[in-house]
Amino acid sequence: MQTEEESIFIWEEVQDGAVIRGCTCSLRILTVPGRIAGLPVVQIGDYAFQGMNELCEAHLPESLQFLGDHVFFNCTGLKRLTAYDALTHVGDGAFKNCDRLSEIELSVRQGHTSTLRLLISDVMQDVRADIIYEAEGEEPVRSRLMFPAFYFDYIENYPARIFEEVIYGSGQAYRQCFRGGDVDYEAYDRLFERSAREDTPQAVLGHAVGRLSCPYRLSDGRREVYREWISSHGPEFLKECISKDAPEDLERMLELDLYDEEQTGQLISLALREKKPEFISLLMAYQGRRFAGGRKRKKYVL
Repeated sequence: MQTEEESIFIWEEVQDGAVIRGCTCSLRILTVPGRIAGLPVVQIGDYAFQGMNELCEAHLPESLQFLGDHVFFNCTGLKRLTAYDALTHVGDGAFKNCDRLSEIELSVRQGHTSTLRLLISDVMQDVRADIIYEAEGEEPVRSRLMFPAFYFDYIENYPARIFEEVIYGSGQAYRQCFRGGDVDYEAYDRLFERSAREDTPQAVLGHAVGRLSCPYRLSDGRREVYREWISSHGPEFLKECISKDAPEDLERMLELDLYDEEQTGQLISLALREKKPEFISLLMAYQGRRFAGGRKRKKYVL
């Protein structure tokens, strides 16, 4: 009798396990099993899930080692991907035309965060990557990184009669911040000033919030650069939190005590105009915690 996995996936046995060749139905959430018919799933074949436009999330198993060419090609609704670092091969165009892919979570158990570089090679839009470092007997440690968008253009050089390639945005440079199988965090953090000049406010906020909230291998000097930027761009940050309905991001930043009393008042006024009670409550609690006992505070009518 077939299991549910055996009926959903088209697969075949290979030398070291099973390879999935396709799917028999359309899914919104795709969870590839770690085993099928008792065999470890070690490969996903070329074009296996191409054109699944309803697909929003894809979860790859820890056993997976090989992702073929164009596996998720034209999965235009795909937003979130989870994977493990046993995956050491990602084929050409695996995520080509996945223009909504914006969240990747990679669990690192073998020390291969360069797997992330393979996963984002086709992703030219803003993508947030959470790397979860796991070691036996230790609490997992999370790193949160933003890889901003970039795009190419070609400018004609009339005297030379050639076209010169021009790259807009810092995203390609960020995608090169890998060394020795791991993320080069020092190189990554050095790019922040460039990102602030070239990328969207959302991407710049993603860098600062991600590194401050999950400060894995973050030096004190670079921490201050991120803190200063968040402190001086409070309204933009709050608007982004509101637009994403992410009070947890605001709460994490307020724990860092970045805003003075005047800035806090401005943020409360903004939250009041937006009519967001949860954000108002967080800001007023912060105001009371940091500035209680000082000068008389302005009263806000809810």
